[in-house]
Amino acid sequence: MVANKNILIVAPAWIGDFIISQAVYKQLKNLNESCEIDLIIKGDLIPLAKMMPEIKNIYELTIPHGVLGLKKRIKLSQKLSNHKYNECFVLQNSFKSALIPWFLKIPIRVGYSTELRFLLLNRHYKLVKHQLSMVNRYLKLLDSQYSYNLKPQITIDSDCRIKTIKKFNLDNNKKNLFFCPDAEFGPAKRWPIEKWIELIAHLSINYPIYIVGKDPEMLKSFSSAFANHKNVHNLINRTSLQEVVNLLSCAAVVVSNDSGLMHIAASVNAKIISLFGSSSPDYTAPLIDDGDSKVIYKELSCSPCFERECPLKHLNCLNSITSENVIHEIDKIL
Repeated sequence: MVANKNILIVAPAWIGDFIISQAVYKQLKNLNESCEIDLIIKGDLIPLAKMMPEIKNIYELTIPHGVLGLKKRIKLSQKLSNHKYNECFVLQNSFKSALIPWFLKIPIRVGYSTELRFLLLNRHYKLVKHQLSMVNRYLKLLDSQYSYNLKPQITIDSDCRIKTIKKFNLDNNKKNLFFCPDAEFGPAKRWPIEKWIELIAHLSINYPIYIVGKDPEMLKSFSSAFANHKNVHNLINRTSLQEVVNLLSCAAVVVSNDSGLMHIAASVNAKIISLFGSSSPDYTAPLIDDGDSKVIYKELSCSPCFERECPLKHLNCLNSITSENVIHEIDKIL
């Protein structure tokens, strides 16, 4: 074992995947407590990275999807050239994501052998999509498997949390329900908006409802449906990522599609009801104690398809989940 090992991570690009990847950083610390872990990450995920105590240094690399961004990659490589990394784990699957470790000539470069990356990585694994859960797909690169002690657990600044509570007039003496109707991946992961509206209309009689996300069309839909409703707080596009983390930590229950916010809620130990349609809870279920999580998944013959849009045009995997199904699970928690 190398003392004071310096490790570079090329972090995942999606919120949920990044939260899941904290299990890798925890395991690296378990294997070598004195190792130092640096992160290359998209700019919009930096607030989350700062909440992970395992990370020492954070380096931004924001390049649009499908763009090589060679100049930016070379520039960052030059910046990191004096760090003398011993190992690098590439948690993205594109060829370009493995370029910086190769430029830096890091002795051990680990990742999956997708897109001819065996040319850039010297310790590579064959990827069989969806064979392993996402967390075990990452941990396989360390020849490890998930256990509960590796559960993602982001650290919240208490002063910042208090400021967020005051900003949005949250009463922590009440049972506040948080709903996350968005899913950036695509509409095949989004429970239909009319079902959310039906659910909110029923529950807002007795509970404060907070809706979070960033989809502008959803903002309009909820604003129209619940204009001047004192118990419905539409916070879509009104919060920063850090504020969403703070708010979800205050939830009595979070109801969410399979999305980044679902994984954030798990990482702050919220009680979660997660709605799965085109994706599989065997692959990306929230990493949380079973007693704090309920997955609603109808297991139709056409699901999971892992598509962004329903290829059969009916979205039965989510349409078959009723508001009564969700209310039943909420009542058991509350």
